[in-house]
Amino acid sequence: MKNGPVFLKGCFFLLFLFFSPLSLHAADYSVDLLSIGQVRKAPITNQQQIPENGYVGGTAHFEKWNFSNQTNMRFFRDFDSKLDEYDLYQTVFHLEPAKALTLDLGRQFVNQGFMVEILDGIQATVIPEEHVAVTGFSGIPRSMEFGQFRKNDLLLTGLSVGLKNVARTKASVHGAWRSNNLHIMDLNSNDQVQVGGNFSHQFAVNMMPMFYSLAEYDTTGKVFNTATVGFDLYPSSRFSINGEGNYYNLSRDLDLQTVQATYSKGPTLNGRFAFTWKVVPQFLNLVPSYTFNRMGVTATNDFKNAHQVDAALQLLLEDVGLRVEPAYYYAKSFGGSLKGARLGLHKTFNDRLYADLTFDFTAYKKITNDNDNAYSTIFWTGYEVAKGLTLSGGMEYNKNNLFDKDIRGSFRLDYHLNRGS
Repeated sequence: MKNGPVFLKGCFFLLFLFFSPLSLHAADYSVDLLSIGQVRKAPITNQQQIPENGYVGGTAHFEKWNFSNQTNMRFFRDFDSKLDEYDLYQTVFHLEPAKALTLDLGRQFVNQGFMVEILDGIQATVIPEEHVAVTGFSGIPRSMEFGQFRKNDLLLTGLSVGLKNVARTKASVHGAWRSNNLHIMDLNSNDQVQVGGNFSHQFAVNMMPMFYSLAEYDTTGKVFNTATVGFDLYPSSRFSINGEGNYYNLSRDLDLQTVQATYSKGPTLNGRFAFTWKVVPQFLNLVPSYTFNRMGVTATNDFKNAHQVDAALQLLLEDVGLRVEPAYYYAKSFGGSLKGARLGLHKTFNDRLYADLTFDFTAYKKITNDNDNAYSTIFWTGYEVAKGLTLSGGMEYNKNNLFDKDIRGSFRLDYHLNRGS
């Protein structure tokens, strides 16, 4: 890359940010670095490629001033392209001007119902009394997708009121207004006003049942976007059960292209049932699951059902530091069907050295008659060369209808520094 290794640029940026005179006065700080990449050949041109991603993050806390900072970035090298050399996920400043008030300023992740957003703006939380928290936010939503990252004509504003410090219970109600273009005011195609809520409670009785639910409604499109109802049960210390049902839909009148709006019509229904059985505690677990989907398919103009089954055995040999997990999976939908098996092996040699080996075989049939078998083998090993620094390397072999024989080498570097007060 003409501009130099992107990961090194990320390291220099974070070192400058967190080892500046201001940061060195922090009561505690942390730095996280991750570099991961591959060495491979392009399937058509047969050219060697070395794509690389570098993730850089850090925090600094100034206890004396009730102030902290958190920054996360991605630096990446993708062949010879110079576009979008980095993504700034967040750089947010947390302030606590009063005991019952916190302010978050800057680019940040906002998760107050509905969805997780990256927002350039402000988020304020007020705790008027011990068991109630009120959070308001406003700013410009951002996307990591090229072509949207630098747009500045969107706006998202919302309010959330929830319970706090209530035993085994979580509950909140939300409201949000989203404008996809500030220069247009149209509640049918451009603006959305959403309301929603969530509730969960675990009962302190036999089997410790937990009930959870959420619902989100688009008042402008007059449609429920999401509704979920689920439960967890623990009949014994060796057995747990989970069941969940979901409903998804969206307004097709909105001038915002989405995958769901493009390829489906009407609501999508989803149901899942799973359990974990510790057949032999600390030695053998059985983890099966079944998922059902029903969605309207735009191409056929009708509704289709889909089924997915997954079952795995988890064999734990703690005396030799080995975990073995064979599994079977099956899926059938409008697009075709597949069935396969995988085997995962994880070996811990000591506190600093590990190895992973995974085999996967899939046989699939598609409505396009593009039928084939797919094989994959992945090997990884890593070693902690110094405190907080782990170097890993691996190999990957793939064979399918796109790759007759695809062999890739991979590398990874993890570093974590934590300076506590």
